[in-house]
Amino acid sequence: MNEQALAQALATALAPLLQVGRKQSTSYTATQLHGPGGLFGLAGLDNQVLSTRITPEGLSAHLPAFPSVYTNPLYPVVTGFEEDSSVSEPTTTCGTCKSGETEACIQTAVFGKICRQTKTLEPSTVVERVNRGEVDLQLINDILGAGGVGTLFSSLQSYDRNTIMQVATAWAMLEIGILFQNSLVPMVWQGNPANNIGSGYAEFPGLDILIGTNKVDAITGTECGGLDSDVKEFNYASITTTDAAGNFTIVRLMEYLEAYVYHNASRQHLRPATWAIVMRPELWYELTNFWPIAYLTTRNVTMPTGTQLNLDAARVRDMLDDIREGMYLFLNGRRHPVILDDGIYEYDSTNSAELAAGEFASNIYLVPLTYLGGRNATFFEHKDYRGARRDLNVARMGDDIWSDDGRFLWTSDKVKICYDVTGYVEPRIILKTPQLAGRIDHVKYTPAQHFRSPWEDSDYFFKGGVSMRTATEYYSDWNLPQ
Repeated sequence: MNEQALAQALATALAPLLQVGRKQSTSYTATQLHGPGGLFGLAGLDNQVLSTRITPEGLSAHLPAFPSVYTNPLYPVVTGFEEDSSVSEPTTTCGTCKSGETEACIQTAVFGKICRQTKTLEPSTVVERVNRGEVDLQLINDILGAGGVGTLFSSLQSYDRNTIMQVATAWAMLEIGILFQNSLVPMVWQGNPANNIGSGYAEFPGLDILIGTNKVDAITGTECGGLDSDVKEFNYASITTTDAAGNFTIVRLMEYLEAYVYHNASRQHLRPATWAIVMRPELWYELTNFWPIAYLTTRNVTMPTGTQLNLDAARVRDMLDDIREGMYLFLNGRRHPVILDDGIYEYDSTNSAELAAGEFASNIYLVPLTYLGGRNATFFEHKDYRGARRDLNVARMGDDIWSDDGRFLWTSDKVKICYDVTGYVEPRIILKTPQLAGRIDHVKYTPAQHFRSPWEDSDYFFKGGVSMRTATEYYSDWNLPQ
């Protein structure tokens, strides 16, 4: 959807939401942008508005998303072949020969469920303006960004900045998009069904679970070691740690991690395959600070005493600049893209006794993107609300609509002229080839400065300002008759 079409699309989409009245739940009145008491309801303002919101970015922006109505898809995998151990080698020509058996494992996936709603909107106030000096506003920079929820909120990612701040309902739905971002980006990694709350809120298993060991058959619970990912432990060691031979430990582990999954892809005939290296932004900058030297000097062997390696300082600097600009790393001679993700959990001195103030730790992931030349290895699915179209029509529930190719379901609660809008989304992330994935846990780094965070519970989250203003009061002697 292009920017010019959004205002018309929102008007068309929201029209049925306001046609059928239903009793609404108690909620707070939405913050108004314009009019008396509005955030920008002042005469004489510059019409260009800037946002300082830190938009969360990460792997989700690089993954495709597909609609689905299947609650528990089953993915069969042949995990191995073994000889029948109960039969011995024959002792005669016509004796019973050994036979073999095939082992298989079935994996599944479940949807998460998130809902968010606008505060109460009142048409009689959203049309108000203070006076002719109150200007229409234009949002200059992108407030959602391209990386928040990947393709899960495409329509409001392409909003028209010249109209979004003029339509109160559109701005309120934009707020819902931000709330969805803030929930889904960390859930990609940290999602855990143990956090589910009744039938109202559910988390899908995130990549911290999917890229792991102890895989089991979805039907019988039998262990399926053939599907285990490669998980290595760094034990909160500093990222610059070296071994007795002077090799950088992080280089050795990352190369062995890559070699391990590449070997699996080769011997399982799943090549050509592609991977992405994923880590937090702070870890990336600390890693790349010394990566050229570490990569060029680590040979995974013990060098003879007195051996010296001479490095060209200009080449080291060029290599550093190139990998940061190109966002990639070479591992075992193969180039892999690097993706920075704000949703990866970060340890610090407040949540880990292993760290002092100013120290942080997080994981480095090797995520398979495709295998066999284009099949998706890691991807999103979302419940396809378009499938409910007939039932909604039969029930004459004209105030329930879907958007974004069935990704979101929207409904409204209405009392007299007041209304609020609620959005629902039920996504999940699927990893078809966990045996081609891996991670290195608890890598410690000490950045000179931590970046701003999109998460409001972080010490590095900054906001400020006001969320409401008091309308100006005007006094006059009305000379009421006695």
